[in-house]
Amino acid sequence: MDKHKTGRISQVLAIVVSLFFIFIAINGYQRTGDVAVALLFGLLAVLGYFIVKLLFSGVNKLLDSLDEKHNKGSE
Repeated sequence: MDKHKTGRISQVLAIVVSLFFIFIAINGYQRTGDVAVALLFGLLAVLGYFIVKLLFSGVNKLLDSLDEKHNKGSE
């Protein structure tokens, strides 16, 4: 359940980060011809996706705790 409506934002931002690293991987491979560069930035694209999703998971937990604190204070 996405009660803070951050799911769509995290998905879009994770895809943008991944596409950025894939773009660098493709350009790096075209300029150098080194497969290691493409693989490295391809791996960074996958890691970047999961890091963004993990960060937004933390943001959701923080927002949940703020909601709980606010609800306890208003009672």
